[in-house]
Amino acid sequence: MRKYLSFLLVAVLVLSQFTVLADTVTGTVYSDETAPGVNKPVTEIEEELADAGVQDVKPTDWFAGSVTVLLEQGLLKPDANGNVEPKATLDAGTGVAIFAKVLGVAQKDDTEEAALEAAKEVGLIPEAKEIDEPMTRVEVARMLAIALGVKSNPVAAPSQYPFSDYSAVTATDRGIIKALGELGLFKGYPDGTFQPNGVLTKAEISILVDRILGIGA
Repeated sequence: MRKYLSFLLVAVLVLSQFTVLADTVTGTVYSDETAPGVNKPVTEIEEELADAGVQDVKPTDWFAGSVTVLLEQGLLKPDANGNVEPKATLDAGTGVAIFAKVLGVAQKDDTEEAALEAAKEVGLIPEAKEIDEPMTRVEVARMLAIALGVKSNPVAAPSQYPFSDYSAVTATDRGIIKALGELGLFKGYPDGTFQPNGVLTKAEISILVDRILGIGA
């Protein structure tokens, strides 16, 4: 149960707006109280990136400290040229496998295939999901609704929907998103949108993993 609730926390963080505060910790560029890696001193981040041979992440990048956390955990590795491609997206299979390992659903030394299978067994990913495609925010919302047993009604009027991108999702999905929002799980983006088809980059996933490890999930 604890592992499953930890996954729900991941989903909440995915769907919430990332909160990063500038210059609130001495020697850091950004600060996030729930992501310890972000709060590392820049000099420490620089040293760890160099030790790992990473070439395409600057120690002053907002996500750099969290990237070092994934490197330490063996969840992210640079390619032969030293690149981790932080702005690239991960396919659903790789992303779910990372979360499965972080949450203890799979072993850290499991292959991606084994970790993905373990994730499917406990319902972290639908059997029909194409694992070579990114997982969108609305897909995570659907999983949350199923996991939490959220009852919702289709939303058929813009005035009933809390986000401005009303037409971007179906009435059924709007109902799910609204219901979860009313539970305090969604914040959306500063421009008022939910961005249901948005996907996470490696940098954003690094922040999520950093947060999960930070709370001892």
